[in-house]
Amino acid sequence: MKFVYANEPLQDAQFVLIGVPDESGSHSARSGCKRGPDAIRKVAYERCVFKRKGTFSLAQVGSGRIKQKIHDYGNVEKKKIAKTVEVLKDKIPIVLGGDHSITTEVLKNFKDVTVIYFDAHPDIVSSMHGYYGSVLSDVEIDLGRCIEIGIREPEIEELKNIKKERLEVVYAEELYEKGPEWAWEKIKKKAKGKVYVSIDLDVFDPAFAPGVSTPVPGGMHFNQALFLLKRIMKELHVVGFDIMELNPRFDIDERTAHLAVKLLLEMIVNSKKK
Repeated sequence: MKFVYANEPLQDAQFVLIGVPDESGSHSARSGCKRGPDAIRKVAYERCVFKRKGTFSLAQVGSGRIKQKIHDYGNVEKKKIAKTVEVLKDKIPIVLGGDHSITTEVLKNFKDVTVIYFDAHPDIVSSMHGYYGSVLSDVEIDLGRCIEIGIREPEIEELKNIKKERLEVVYAEELYEKGPEWAWEKIKKKAKGKVYVSIDLDVFDPAFAPGVSTPVPGGMHFNQALFLLKRIMKELHVVGFDIMELNPRFDIDERTAHLAVKLLLEMIVNSKKK
């Protein structure tokens, strides 16, 4: 099943959605995130298609009508995602995981970028490589110009690496205390030039997103994230984004998949690239 809003041929598309059904980089006891890409496509169809007097219509997104042209490339292997993104040139890739180590492969094409990283975990373990906790240690990017949002469960090693790499961090508790406007000001100061956005769905509180591989209490609410992401998409030069770690095996009433679809659509419709 393809993404229901993806009705453009590849050559005409502004956004290209690519699934990577892979969890080979995960160390979580909760396996199943490789089913994430297809779960997002399935729920997008179920929640957005309505039958009216014998015809079908698509739901519009809350903050605007989808005018952007979208192509669904289908699913690719993890080892092929870097090459797939490379040939897209000026199109904006939307990569659906799968575990978060997939982002390392995608970022091989975006070395001169500010990464805005939404996650419960810093993913900057340097004592191991090639897995979902070493993403920001494995990429060849200046982490001093990057920022993480929603962090609340760092390892001791990661705290040392955050300081060493001058990585900006907005902890979840700070976000609650100071508000999303404060966090947005910090993002604006960091974001220079091209921006890549990476979202691990465990950045959300498990009450809203139970279907993830490594849930952590005390996470973001949907509207907190939406506030930030709408401004990121409208005001910054976003060259790609991903949504990772949806785990349908542990979802409840497809709650996390619905959240992911809503988030994805809002990011597209609020993009500067029309």
